[in-house]
Amino acid sequence: MAETHSYDIFILGLKDASAQGRHRFAATIETLTGRSATDFDDNFPSGILPMFEALDTERAQKIVDTLSDAGIMIEVRPIDAPPVEELVDVDPHTRSCPACNQRQPAEAVECGKCGVVFAKYEREQLLKMQQDHNLEQAMINAAQVREEWVQRAQKYLETHKLEKDATVEFSTILMNDEVPFLRLDSDEGPLLLTSRRIISENDGKFESIPYEMIDEVEYGGGRLATSKKAKQRLQLNFHSPFPTSGGQVIKNIAWHLDKESSFSKEVVFEWGYARNFICGSCGVRELEYRTDGDKVHMRCMHCATDHEINMKEGVAVPALAE
Repeated sequence: MAETHSYDIFILGLKDASAQGRHRFAATIETLTGRSATDFDDNFPSGILPMFEALDTERAQKIVDTLSDAGIMIEVRPIDAPPVEELVDVDPHTRSCPACNQRQPAEAVECGKCGVVFAKYEREQLLKMQQDHNLEQAMINAAQVREEWVQRAQKYLETHKLEKDATVEFSTILMNDEVPFLRLDSDEGPLLLTSRRIISENDGKFESIPYEMIDEVEYGGGRLATSKKAKQRLQLNFHSPFPTSGGQVIKNIAWHLDKESSFSKEVVFEWGYARNFICGSCGVRELEYRTDGDKVHMRCMHCATDHEINMKEGVAVPALAE
């Protein structure tokens, strides 16, 4: 009965990392694959990609024994797929093209059928897998941060109950996992603070302002109020020019709060200063703002990935090169 599962073998490292140990490793891989030992003397394979794929039990055991005898540390991972039968009796001095699977001499540097350059293709695949892994981790980090701010908004609601009709104007654009926790009223229109963003409404148009866009919050006296009787003027200054729903690109936006709302202006101050976008590729917060026309972009200063900002979701989305 044919096997319904197979094994991938990953190279993790060497028990002896000296030049002699590396040479023994390269010679062993050359024997098993037919590829030149210099390929592995110069470039140690990554543990992200398997060195041997879809092996049946017998062949996997032989390769494991050979690698172990050579002092090579490995990991064997069972996969839910049948073995690739052609690997059992294949000429050890040939290799399969990783793009089209055409067999050809092991020393070939590019595929005679589809023209792919093996070293370049393998580097690109490795980078893609690394990127996918980093993106997955960054998404986990972003989800954890978002949940923390949801809990914080809910905590605020325990002591500052939201009025029954406070979110009526904003109901059409609120998202299921977004928690509204504070409404402010101003001459320019109502504002709603949620666990993700500030939403302002003016003349039937909505502005979605992620907290991460806010560079500075100004309010109160000085140049912002002409007298004690003047309404509190709350102003947000942005890291980068902010594209509005009306087609303008602005560096700041301001509202004249009514008396009741002015008592909560510090909440905007607190939330506006506590947020930073997370890089969608590596998960750090080292993002530098820049603009391209009316679009806001950022570059991660850790991994150099460029991002675009999704204003509604309040996330930085990697702008991957095509």
